[in-house]
Amino acid sequence: MLVSSKLLFPFAMLALFTLPVISQELASNSGQPIASQPLKSPAPAVKKNRSSLTIAKNVPYAERESGPVFADLYRPEGEEILPVVLMIHGGAWIAGDKWNCIEHAREIASAGFVVMSINYRLAPKHPYPAQLDDCQEALRWLSRHHQTWNGDLQRLGIWGYSAGAHLGSLLALNPNPSLPKPRCCVAGGTPCDLAWVPEESRLLANVFGGTRKEVPDVYRDASPIHYASKDSPSCFFFHGTEDLIVPVSLSRSLHEKLRSLGAESELFELDGEGHLLTFINTEARKKAVAFLQAKLK
Repeated sequence: MLVSSKLLFPFAMLALFTLPVISQELASNSGQPIASQPLKSPAPAVKKNRSSLTIAKNVPYAERESGPVFADLYRPEGEEILPVVLMIHGGAWIAGDKWNCIEHAREIASAGFVVMSINYRLAPKHPYPAQLDDCQEALRWLSRHHQTWNGDLQRLGIWGYSAGAHLGSLLALNPNPSLPKPRCCVAGGTPCDLAWVPEESRLLANVFGGTRKEVPDVYRDASPIHYASKDSPSCFFFHGTEDLIVPVSLSRSLHEKLRSLGAESELFELDGEGHLLTFINTEARKKAVAFLQAKLK
């Protein structure tokens, strides 16, 4: 309800900001390397690790006035042509890093995919749509370099969580006709309808250029739910039923709208789970991998 949203919103957003810290700590405790020097191209970066993955870290995929924007690339060893997954981290559009998704990227790559896990410019220094522009630039980079990684862009999927799920859903449901078109999308804890934000709340004003009352068109145009159609790619949503940061009702609404329009959509609800634990939930990760395999392989 709107009243409960107003009461919970400041605390929910504060909790969301802790996600990058928690997930990066999990990655750093995994025993895997999480740092390397920036690379000028993917070719010199390839290396093998104990999981038989070829990984390139800190590959620059975009050049902005603020400097290069980096991605990590993963794929299983071998020469087989594989489907591609673009991975987008969360963090309320103002925080987070590709390191937050290192275990998710490794798991998906190990299942037989080329994974490009990206950073993107963050607000408030870079207000929306800078984040979406960078995600689109990542697709543009893939269109030029997918053959280097034996990736098949006819089998392209998107994976995102939280703010990353918002951006990924926009890529999938409102595709740029000049860019590779996603065949499917995995979106967890998705803020897919920004009408959920209280009208006069300023907590996202530095992201979207004002409150929802001040710039309603920006919030509406940035809401993936408004781009759902019968031609939308297959979507898999996962969401905790006790998510106090992004209400599960948002994923339910988009899922139901897609289904009503005749598009393919699945929704996996994690009973009793909140936003942070849903991100690392093992069952959700397995279901997401199975969905990607079904739609892309």
